[in-house]
Amino acid sequence: MTRLCAAQGDTGRGERWYCIGRADHPGAHTDDHGRARYLPGQALQELVHRWGRTHRVAYTGTLWVAVHRDPHTHWRTEIEPTPELLEVRLREHHGPPPGPAPELEPGPVPVPVPGSVPRQRGATP
Repeated sequence: MTRLCAAQGDTGRGERWYCIGRADHPGAHTDDHGRARYLPGQALQELVHRWGRTHRVAYTGTLWVAVHRDPHTHWRTEIEPTPELLEVRLREHHGPPPGPAPELEPGPVPVPVPGSVPRQRGATP
C-alpha cells in the first residue's frame, strides 16, 4: 500500500490543506483542489531568497512579515496572512525582488590575513 505525504498547513483563510501526493513525491505539495502548497519553512526560504537583500522576512505562525532594512523607506513593514499575499504587496510597493542578502549569496569565503584579527570589544591589548 502506498503511503501518503503527511504535509498539511493553513490556507490563510482559516482552512486546512492536506497533501494528496505519495510520501516520497518530489517538488511542491498538492492539495485536494490541485493547488501547489508549500510548508512555512519552504515559503520562508523562498521569500528570503528573493527579498533578503532589502527586507528581513519572518513567519510568526499566523502572519507573514517583511521589514525593510532601510528605516527611511516608504512602506517599511508589510504584514499579510499568506506568503503569496506578502509577495504581491512587496512587488506592489517595491517593484521586482532584488535577490538574496549579500551574506546569503554563494561566493568565496574570506580568508583572514595573519596579524589582522580584530580585537573584541572590551578586550585589553
